[in-house]
Amino acid sequence: MRHTCHIHIKGLVQGVGFRPFVCRLAETMQLNGWVSNTNDGVHIEISGTEEETADFYHALINEAPVNAVITSHQCTIINAKEFNGFIIAHSSAENEPDLLLTPDIAVCEACKNEISDPANKRYDYAFTTCLNCGPRYSIINALPYDRENTTMSEIEICGSCGAEYNDIHDRRHYSQTNSCKSCAIHMHLYQSKNEQCNITEQEMLQVVSTEIKKGKIIAIKAMGGYLLVCDATNKNAIVTLRQRKQRPAKPLALLYPSVEAISADVHLHRSESKALQSKVAPIVLCRKKSLTGSNICTDEIAPGLDKIGVMLPSTPLLQLLAGKIAIPVVATSGNISGAPIIYTDTAALEHLFDVADMILTYDREIVAPQDDSVIQYTEIGQKIILRRSRGLAPNYFPNPFANNEETILATGGELKSAFALLNKNNLYISQYLGDQGTLESQESYTKTLQHITGLLHAAPQKILVDQHPVYAVSQFGKALAAEKNGAQVIEVQHHKAHFGAVLAENNLLHTGVRVLGFIWDGTGYGEDKKIWGGEIFIYEDCRMNRVAHLKYFPQLVGDKMSREPRLSALSLLKDFPAQQECIQKYFSEKEWTYYQKVLQQDSSIYSSSMGRFLDGLACILGIKIFNSYEGEAVMLMESLARSYTQPISTAYTLPLIDGELYWDFFLQQFFEDIQQGAAIAMICRKVLFSLARSIADISDHFNLDQLAFSGGVFQNALLVDLLIEQLAEKKHLYFHQQLSPNDECIGFGQMACYEISQQEKQDSVHSSFTKKAFSL
Repeated sequence: MRHTCHIHIKGLVQGVGFRPFVCRLAETMQLNGWVSNTNDGVHIEISGTEEETADFYHALINEAPVNAVITSHQCTIINAKEFNGFIIAHSSAENEPDLLLTPDIAVCEACKNEISDPANKRYDYAFTTCLNCGPRYSIINALPYDRENTTMSEIEICGSCGAEYNDIHDRRHYSQTNSCKSCAIHMHLYQSKNEQCNITEQEMLQVVSTEIKKGKIIAIKAMGGYLLVCDATNKNAIVTLRQRKQRPAKPLALLYPSVEAISADVHLHRSESKALQSKVAPIVLCRKKSLTGSNICTDEIAPGLDKIGVMLPSTPLLQLLAGKIAIPVVATSGNISGAPIIYTDTAALEHLFDVADMILTYDREIVAPQDDSVIQYTEIGQKIILRRSRGLAPNYFPNPFANNEETILATGGELKSAFALLNKNNLYISQYLGDQGTLESQESYTKTLQHITGLLHAAPQKILVDQHPVYAVSQFGKALAAEKNGAQVIEVQHHKAHFGAVLAENNLLHTGVRVLGFIWDGTGYGEDKKIWGGEIFIYEDCRMNRVAHLKYFPQLVGDKMSREPRLSALSLLKDFPAQQECIQKYFSEKEWTYYQKVLQQDSSIYSSSMGRFLDGLACILGIKIFNSYEGEAVMLMESLARSYTQPISTAYTLPLIDGELYWDFFLQQFFEDIQQGAAIAMICRKVLFSLARSIADISDHFNLDQLAFSGGVFQNALLVDLLIEQLAEKKHLYFHQQLSPNDECIGFGQMACYEISQQEKQDSVHSSFTKKAFSL
């Protein structure tokens, strides 16, 4: 007996070739019906026998395209229908949006092969895409995902591409970004804001390649925004780029034409190679070789560091250019230091000539700007995400808060900002949005939020914000709630959000397991109005209790302390006047007199920051006096520590006394090593070894074996390895999986804390009801 089924698939099912997959499956099984994109996923109607439709449904779910993520699926028997063949029906926007947003996907191997094949019609075509690759999130204006809802809408498809589009057996069947030289996205090369080069597009690539080799800096439009590119073997070019971009020392990423070229310059492990060639195509931090095969200027690229960030081309345009240049090139975000990445052609022409000598752009607009994602692997193989952006944003799956039907916005943190949005049981985490201390970054944050909420028709009912009274993102959240007339604002403490994030990532919110959390970072507003950053919590029964912290020390001159490790050192040495002499040389006579007076006054603000503690140690060792970028001193310390390969057997002590980690003893022993002439690299490694040992001791003190870690300090790959080496066989260690341990995870963590608070309320109501019932 024949019947008809209606199938509804939700999740990441648009822009991944799902409809063509359904068509081919129906053809193979000789079933008739239709498939269509809607705002709430993919809908299918299919007719056949009970066995045929069951087999179809099973294959549909279990053999879905590689880039698809199915979050839910439902098959319903409806009134029997007769269909003539199987078609892709017109998309519908009638339903409320309820699906995940497809990230941008790096160029696939098949497209790479086509653009390098002289016999192929897409030979040297810089915007070649297919069902399996290309821009998605960065070009979509509305849902469902169809060409007319993207910035490709004005490019009329040619007959040849139309034939591919309609061919069920072609990998461009219903590929919404399909184009070729006959219906091309056109490039433009500018020598100045108002002067365009009058040459062919083929010549443009050759000119860009030649000019880079001559030492010029070229701004090139990539998938998520503009990149600034120059020869990585040319010292003068790199120095010029740094001067123009006002980026004196922060590491620069390198773009290579192939994995083989990368392996000539860095020690490339299997996990790193796999990541580089993945659909995300992130920047991967790798240990540089002492002698590089390509003669890159490592001292100018990553001063003082033993790792460099490397990547492969994520787009056909970058693939073609990398092949023509044939040497590593610096490829860094197209902005002035501290500002968001530039992504509109108008802004590029207006501002990037302050840095670049030429600009290469093209006629496909970007609506969702994104920097490249950045990851690293420890020597043991633990993955650490440092920046979650292109290729990873904006989805998070599986959603650990799926039982919550509310629409909730979590505004996240101030530094390395990213917001989280819960809507219709889907969780979205924005791309990296940078430091919100500038007006430009705040505008970028607002536009990104408006873009995502606009796509999803989402109106937050609750808005979660950091407790810090002057954070721009918190003020923004409160202002937005006032605009929405009824959206409730809920404040969440910064470090509890960190802890909540790592708990939720590891499915520990509702297990009943007691977890000891180490939340170590640079700064966060504490519940006692002090600056927290070296915190230890216990999570139990949906409650977080702060059970210990790094002993407080004065916070000198506010946020200036994060930029000047010398101030952290001076604060730590307040009660060690005999040792202050070692850092006096880092101050002018006038400064020294002033800061001595400040030091003797009763500080109104104190800090427990592990980040500032490590900054202070780095300054005392003479590693860094002023940070030119966030975390510079500690990154240099880590690099030095990694260079010391002898085993460390003794540790500086960090005893837990009355809920405080007393660093006084640590500092005394630290100075003893300095006075005995110990190598700085050895001391650096011993510092990190001692922190790992301290974590082991603290976990034993609390008799807990479930340990979770979050905060920027745990971006330190060597510290993570030392923890794993010392504790993995004795304890259960939980690190972040899909998110960074830095403040990009705060929005997600705010969601987790809200989830906990709701569960705690339910438990309290249940307990109260039980007590009343028992008393009756």
